[in-house]
Amino acid sequence: MSAIGLGLDTTFDDTSVAILRGKREILANLTLSQYKDHEEFGGVVPERASRKHLEVIHHLIADALKEAQLDFSGIDYIAVSNHPGLLGSLLVGLTVAKSLAYTLQCPLIGVNHVESHPYANVLIHGEMQFPILHLVVAGGHTLLIKARDHFDYKIIGRSLDDAAGECVDKVAKMFGHPMPGGPVVDRAAQEFPGDAFDFPRPLMHKNEHNFSFSGLKTAMLRFREQNPDISSSSKNSSNPLLAEGPILSAFFQSVVDVLLHKTFKAAKFYGLNNISVSGGLAASRKLRSAFEEESARKGIQLFYPPPNLCTDNAAMVTCLAAHRFEAQQFDDLKLDAFPNLIC
Repeated sequence: MSAIGLGLDTTFDDTSVAILRGKREILANLTLSQYKDHEEFGGVVPERASRKHLEVIHHLIADALKEAQLDFSGIDYIAVSNHPGLLGSLLVGLTVAKSLAYTLQCPLIGVNHVESHPYANVLIHGEMQFPILHLVVAGGHTLLIKARDHFDYKIIGRSLDDAAGECVDKVAKMFGHPMPGGPVVDRAAQEFPGDAFDFPRPLMHKNEHNFSFSGLKTAMLRFREQNPDISSSSKNSSNPLLAEGPILSAFFQSVVDVLLHKTFKAAKFYGLNNISVSGGLAASRKLRSAFEEESARKGIQLFYPPPNLCTDNAAMVTCLAAHRFEAQQFDDLKLDAFPNLIC
């Protein structure tokens, strides 16, 4: 009989609890987002985020058990993201996970949140086809990962400064849009052509497989400063995207072009015919469409999760943990939280 895992994810500003049977059957996957709680500050306040996690996590666990029609006696292991993320937020999930594992006398499995993103594809498409190239475009990380098997992978490219998702959020904020900025930018990219302006495409043909989006962010800031009329016309318009849409669309086209070029170049370099895309920015319809078209053109097999599994969620965390459970890769109660990416 398939093992049942309860997974927790409190890495940033979303509190998520999932219950998974086996490696793919989602019995519950509940997420509470905090972005409204931080909107007035223009970004996530770490102390407020950790307090909010503490307020809601026990209620969310109870709701997940109810939805799965289980009680704690039906849980075989506890999974938790213990890195990377905001330290205070991580500690909330980790402390609850340790308490549950100790009380239930079941295995505890710590999970690298970033490593778990590609496993959103397992939930939808079935077992991974190795070897495979993962593009992870999470809020704080842009990574290219060459995987030969589960737990056997190497990061071959990363952002040297701002991640792609971080850049998108910051540029949206420049134009007066609240967090998260991704949906606004993606809507502009859907409604307007991306060739109205020619913005930089940093490192597109340089530095092997690494990324850099800080220069693009700076270019957008200079553009906005040199075109103050756009901001004023946006404020006076009932639909700000009429003025900003072509700009945001052209900006996002630059981001998409870089991600697309670097990913397929790396796949060709390493002779890989399988590519997965995951992470919060992968929820973009524009990005998905671009990868689907290029994969079809090049004869590459693409694995891409639905939007609700692109953003942070405990189901992907529990899916990775299910593979670790099968491999008997358990942690003890000394498991610690780490804010930085450890690979």
